[in-house]
This record gives sequence, C-alpha cells and structure tokens, in this order.
Amino acid sequence: MTARRNTALPLEDAVSDRLEVLAAFSRDLTVSRDLEGPLSSLLAGILRAMDAKAAGLFLTADDGTLFCRGSMGTVGGLVPEGDPLFARCLQHGTVECEYRDPRSRGDTALRSLLCAPLTLNGRRLGVLSVANKRIGAFLPSESGLLEAAAGAAALAISNDRLTRALDSQKGVGRELELAAEIQRNLLPHGDPAEFPVVGLNRPARLVSGDFFDFFPLDERRIPFALADVSGKGMNAALLMAKSAGLFRCLAKTYDDPADLLAAINREICETASRGMFVTMVAGIYDHETGALWFANAGHEPPLLRAPDRSYKSFPAEAPPLGILPDLTFETHEIELAGGEFYIFTDGLTEYRYGKQEALGVEGLIQLVESHADLPLAERLNVLLSELDHEGWEARDDLTVLAIDDAWISRHD
Repeated sequence: MTARRNTALPLEDAVSDRLEVLAAFSRDLTVSRDLEGPLSSLLAGILRAMDAKAAGLFLTADDGTLFCRGSMGTVGGLVPEGDPLFARCLQHGTVECEYRDPRSRGDTALRSLLCAPLTLNGRRLGVLSVANKRIGAFLPSESGLLEAAAGAAALAISNDRLTRALDSQKGVGRELELAAEIQRNLLPHGDPAEFPVVGLNRPARLVSGDFFDFFPLDERRIPFALADVSGKGMNAALLMAKSAGLFRCLAKTYDDPADLLAAINREICETASRGMFVTMVAGIYDHETGALWFANAGHEPPLLRAPDRSYKSFPAEAPPLGILPDLTFETHEIELAGGEFYIFTDGLTEYRYGKQEALGVEGLIQLVESHADLPLAERLNVLLSELDHEGWEARDDLTVLAIDDAWISRHD
C-alpha cells in the first residue's frame, strides 16, 4: 500500500530527527571529497531516527535495473530482484510502504519496507529504503523524513556525477561548461504554463551566483526562493549550489520562512568562505487562498502588483545570510487577491542602456506594464528580449521569479 503523506505540522521530535539527519548530511558533503562517507552517515542517521534495522540506497542503471550504491544493517539482500514495491516507487515517484509476513524471523527476514524515490527534475535516479522497524509501524512523519533524505541524496548524487565528469575533462572552458550544467540542474524545470510560479535565470558569465527554486509541497502550498551570492566565478557558484541544496531540503521541514532562513543561515555560516554572503527571499504561497508568507535576508525589495496595477515594495529588515550565525528574520504575510508577486536580483534593475542610468525599479515596472496582457511566463520572456536590444548591457547575473495569483482562476 502507499504511505500517506503527512501534510500536518510535524511533531517537535520528528522535526528534530529530520533536521539532525539532513543537517549532518549537508555538513558531511561540505568536508568530504566523495560520497561514500556522507551516504553512510545518511543511512546511519535514518536508522537511528526511525529505529529500524536496515537501510539501503539503490541507483537505476542504464538498463533500468537497480543496483546497490550503499547499505547498512542486517537484512540480507534488502531488495529482491524485481521487487514490485520498488517498481511502484520508481514508476509513480511516491513514497511506498509494505508490511510482509510478520511471522518471519531472523536477521535476514524482510518484515516491513519503506521506500522513497530519488527524484531530481522529474528524473528517477533510484530508491532510498529502510526496512524492519523494531517497534510498531512506520509513521507518516518517518515517510516525510525518508522523502526529504531521498531528495537530498538525489541532489548530491547528481552533483557528484557531474563533478566527476567535470574532473575527467581537460581545459578550463570545458570545466566551466560542466559547472554551468550542474547549476542548470539545480533550477526547477517544467512547463511554466502549468504552474502559477515562473522563474528565469540568465548568467552574466558561463556560471552564475544566482538561483531560484520552487516546488509543490502538498496540494496547496508552494515553497519558493530566490537568492544572489556575493562575488563572481567558481566560489560564488559553489556557494550558490550549497544554498540551493539547503533550501530544497529544509523547506520541506520549516513552515515559517523566518525559521527557514535562520536554519539556512546557520549552515552557511559554518562553511562559507570569509567575506562571502547570500541575499535571499524565501516563502510559501498557498494557491487556493492566495495567501503568501515570505522573509527577506538582505535582498532587493520584492514587488507586489495589485489587480488595479498599483505596486508595493517590501525592503529587507535583516542582513544577508552567512554574516552572523544567530540572525533572526521576520515573516511577512500578504494576500495576493488575484495580484502578482515579483522577486528579482539587482542584475535586472542594474541593466544599463549605454552610459545612461540603470533600468531601476521604475523601469522594470514600466516593462511589466507594457506587456501586462500577456501570460506571466511569456511576459517575462518578452521583457528579457527587450533588454537584448542593441545598446543594453548586463552588469551582473539576472534572475527573476514571479507568482501569478490569478493563474488558478484561469485554470479552474
């Protein structure tokens, strides 16, 4: 049977277990040169958090079969060849749970099995599984933990594969191309016409220090973020990748954007190079009610565009991430009420036409209004195409994320 997803607020101890496992995995990835140690620590953390006897990580081979990438515990084999539970997990991309013959005895007997898919941008990389909970049944919160851990592992494995490919290539140009591919894999993909959130990223160089992300948390809520890493080049790109990974993992645990930014900030402060920091806006959008919650860590003020075409900005009240470990942030709640919400990096507002003044927020508003009748995704593309005209010059990476609260009414 399929494990039910836990959409309610997690219990305090479940949150603590989940954070401990994911934060330890993130720290291990920062200091390790390969995946062996971090993956072993991840499996051990899952076993402790769930009080189970065995855990395994299985990757999909080119022919579609699964092979064991790492395991821990006493259940022999852990996955029979062609196991239908794993097949359903890979086919549907859902957490699956099954209880088998409870009369089975011995360390090698398989009595209960919980599986979560390793999914990245719609691709199924494999399955993370845990077997034989010592007491009772697997809880919904444990399904959530395994799903979050699988997401973190999928991102790490994808980055490791691309990094190994990068290391095997010669020449700085090829290395930069592969680094850019890693970054593109971190950005959400899909048809923008099928989602109320749209984002665009245009690096000033081959690699970027900006990122945006969003994903459906449940049937109503969509966590989102946009960030800008200080500096240029590979150092900024690496910190961008770390920040993106932290957001993707921790946004599945924290319901309050202020708490989410505080957790990301603590992790960045532990490992960021001196002098580097990250500005970020992160939040949650409820597309059924039009409510939106967000917090701002030193980033450009987001813009709310009301249905009457009036605008309101929200300046940051806290410094960027990575400067002080004990920063606190403030969550703002707004009602979109059929309006739109724009977040962007200064690479957009600092676009210049020759030696004239930068585009600025007022220029951005004029561009948005001049194409206000277009669908949101098309509007952003047209806006950027206008900045491609001769005479316009980019000074920095350009990233924009927009939320259209009227989208749902047009798709009912």
